[in-house]
Amino acid sequence: MTLAGMPINFFDSLRPSVAVGALALAAWAGPLQAQPVIVPNFSFASPTAPTTSPFVNIFVDSWQKIAEPAYYGPAIGTPFGIPWLGTAGVFFDTNPYLNREGIQAGYLLAFPEVTLFQDYNSSPAHDFNVTYEIGKAYNLTIGVFGKPTLAPGNTLEVSLYYLDDLDNRVTVAATTITYSDTIFPGSGPFSLVDFEVNVPAVEAGDPWAGRHLGVQLESTVPLASASGGNWDFDNARLTVVPEPATWTLLGFGAGALLLVRTRARRRT
Repeated sequence: MTLAGMPINFFDSLRPSVAVGALALAAWAGPLQAQPVIVPNFSFASPTAPTTSPFVNIFVDSWQKIAEPAYYGPAIGTPFGIPWLGTAGVFFDTNPYLNREGIQAGYLLAFPEVTLFQDYNSSPAHDFNVTYEIGKAYNLTIGVFGKPTLAPGNTLEVSLYYLDDLDNRVTVAATTITYSDTIFPGSGPFSLVDFEVNVPAVEAGDPWAGRHLGVQLESTVPLASASGGNWDFDNARLTVVPEPATWTLLGFGAGALLLVRTRARRRT
């Protein structure tokens, strides 16, 4: 019996080869799945911080800060000698982290609600134009170090969010980093520790589907435990990953088509 001029057992003979070809193509496609997306000022290299004391610039290009909360004011700012605007910024790294990007890093002080964030609306000229696309997963990785000036238990939250209809920032996924001298040893040489935030493949019913993506770092320490110590960070990396099943099906289909055509040519 034949089908389209080919013996039925011809297709049976293809099954092992197609499977091998599909697996090979899927393996080949694997490293291409993660598509990097540039986070503006990802290395906190702009603006330039002074190379002499105090080594700090309280402005951070592309990143935004929230308005000063009511609790802060003179009650906190005066004793510490730090205005609210100075609770986050960039600094010239005089005691360099071995794995930093460039010669600067970002900092954020351990007071409640100290925040750096960016998204489509807050980015100059809408440079950070990233949306949550259906069928794609999102990964944020950032290098963080907690200085010994932090109190045990101080926390930093790193999150991915979306903007709702009123442009409110709504968290999609978050990772909480808790300071301890085990994770962040007090003696050098120092290296930033990578932490990740992962959003699984977006589904059509997710509230964030099609919405603009944002990145946020926030000190979540309670006021009673606030130390004013430093969280340092650098090299924010965002990647978008197509749903693995899509790659597998594409690989299988391409492999099958390739091998059928090859066998057909050999028989002509």
